[in-house]
Amino acid sequence: MDLLPFDITGGPETREFLYRVADISCDYVEKTFDRGCKILDFHQPEQLKEVLDLEIPSDPLKLEQLLHDCRDALKYQVKTGEYITF
Repeated sequence: MDLLPFDITGGPETREFLYRVADISCDYVEKTFDRGCKILDFHQPEQLKEVLDLEIPSDPLKLEQLLHDCRDALKYQVKTGEYITF
């Protein structure tokens, strides 16, 4: 599936993809203010290399994989909205 600007007819797909990215981002922001959640799900760098694919592929990824990667990357971020981090 090609998104704008590479596919001029890709407007609806682009909009859907960006809505889903925005949903993932909003979920993350909500979790940053949830005092019941950890501020950090700490893992050693070696462990993160095992769970996150940090290689840049030569071929494009499917959009579902990009969304999955966004969720995974945010999972291991420091939740800076927590009052302790101010």
